[in-house]
Amino acid sequence: MRLLSLIPATFIVVLNCGAAVAQPVPSSADYWMPGCREAAALVHFSNDGEPSDLVKIGFCVGIINGISYTGVPSGLCVPVGVTAQQAVGVVVQYIDGQAITRTDEDFRLLAFEALHAVWPCKN
Repeated sequence: MRLLSLIPATFIVVLNCGAAVAQPVPSSADYWMPGCREAAALVHFSNDGEPSDLVKIGFCVGIINGISYTGVPSGLCVPVGVTAQQAVGVVVQYIDGQAITRTDEDFRLLAFEALHAVWPCKN
């Protein structure tokens, strides 16, 4: 008798499994690009957005600045005077401009690739 009562419950659980929505992987460009797009478009920072948006903006700017300053050994030479907003704009334009969407790839690798495409070191 107890087994018969589990059948409807199991059926409901199975049907509800399809209702889950896939979330972007936290290391992917898909996850961080909304914050990067905002950072590239901002004239000044404000606290008007959601806290998670501000975290994504800060992460984006921080990662891109870090890559910009440490990229020389890897062949990346960002010119002196380039602002963080300009560098973020380069990354956003590059990632959004890919013919095939690559937003499931690691954001940090795509950001380096974008900056290197625009500012490679001259040998």
